Amino acid sequence: MSSNSPDKDYAYYRIGTVDDFIERIGRKVAIEQRDVAVFKTSDSEWFALENKSPGPKGGTLVEGIVSGTILYDPICDWRIRLTDGQVMEPDTGQVRTYPVQLEGNDVHIGIPKDGGEKRNG
Repeated sequence: MSSNSPDKDYAYYRIGTVDDFIERIGRKVAIEQRDVAVFKTSDSEWFALENKSPGPKGGTLVEGIVSGTILYDPICDWRIRLTDGQVMEPDTGQVRTYPVQLEGNDVHIGIPKDGGEKRNG
């Protein structure tokens, strides 16, 4: 989710400008050897998730369909909350999320400084 104040536990990386992203269409970016799927909702909310499906068939999330703050996994059609990466019932699972920060027209994604498994959300 987008934030105006950076979390000190994260290093922030510029990934482009607001105009580089289309509403409800995912965009894959590579940061620190991680594939991240970035989404801008029709309400101009920003979300970044690990670009890896939690489903049994694997795959990526960047091609998923966004409806509000719900992402539909493109392979298994699981519903994933963009706000916290939680897979919704009846399925189970979690996707790592990353904080998004806007600085003027620039979009930045936060990656944990310790390289750990800390989840945002």
